[in-house]
Amino acid sequence: MQIAAHILAYNVTRFLEAVLANVTPFVDKVYVAHPYRPWNYAPEARNSRVNPTRKVDILSACHDSKIEIIEGDWSTEESMRNECLDRAKADGFDWLLIQDADEFYTEQSWAQIRKSLQGSIARDHLVTTWYNFWKSSQYVLTDSFGAIKQTNAGFAVRCEPNIKFVQKRLTNASNSYVLDCPCYHYGYVMSDVDMREKLATWGHARDFDVERWFRYKWVNWRESTRYLHPTHPREWMRAIRFPLQQPDFAERFALSVRSTEVISVRDVVGEAWFNARIGVRHRVKAGKRTALSILRPGKVPG
Repeated sequence: MQIAAHILAYNVTRFLEAVLANVTPFVDKVYVAHPYRPWNYAPEARNSRVNPTRKVDILSACHDSKIEIIEGDWSTEESMRNECLDRAKADGFDWLLIQDADEFYTEQSWAQIRKSLQGSIARDHLVTTWYNFWKSSQYVLTDSFGAIKQTNAGFAVRCEPNIKFVQKRLTNASNSYVLDCPCYHYGYVMSDVDMREKLATWGHARDFDVERWFRYKWVNWRESTRYLHPTHPREWMRAIRFPLQQPDFAERFALSVRSTEVISVRDVVGEAWFNARIGVRHRVKAGKRTALSILRPGKVPG
């Protein structure tokens, strides 16, 4: 069994050395996709910015012969991922792993992952569980039930001719299964400056009110702040201290966090209004699902 992984290298210099050290011992090849500029989800950013992560940054992060850099100018996330998948297929790999630069697994999880991929003859898509951290590895996000562990959109895809990425990280693979080998996701562990860059260039740049979210949920964050997920607010109800034993690599991401306990009356009112709109949208969606369940039993969208 031959396993490749791919990493998207836009503005990820601070993660590169750590993530390459995390993945390279457990796979046969790592494709690092290095774009010249952002995707086209925010055209103004695509036309005015260049990638802060340089090719030399990738080369200096790891000298392992398993690494292959793919340079290009991709307009969408799925086109970038599909180029890596096509390369893995052409090179004869059985599986391609989806490991973004801010995602990490323990050695114990890697052993379970490899064993699972070896035995999954009838499956073509593996999803893992994950912890999503907030501002620091000290804080983890909880869902609406208070749980700190959720599942991601996908971690491994079989290199079959008909399989491809269709929307960002989502694929058209049909036979999925979930493996409880938690990914430690540090995608929201960063400075205000880095968060600004992320919001301006990532695939969800047009999916929510960026300025208000950045102000009310990020800059003015308190331990009592609710509805933290940018595009699906109720999926991340709040951030709490991580209650479990930390892996060794977590120390690298233990950033200093300041909870903003004193905010202006204007921001208190603004956040309350922002939250109220979230509640209205949630009730509207719930009403639509209820109506569809009556009209079309068994075909209710998630």
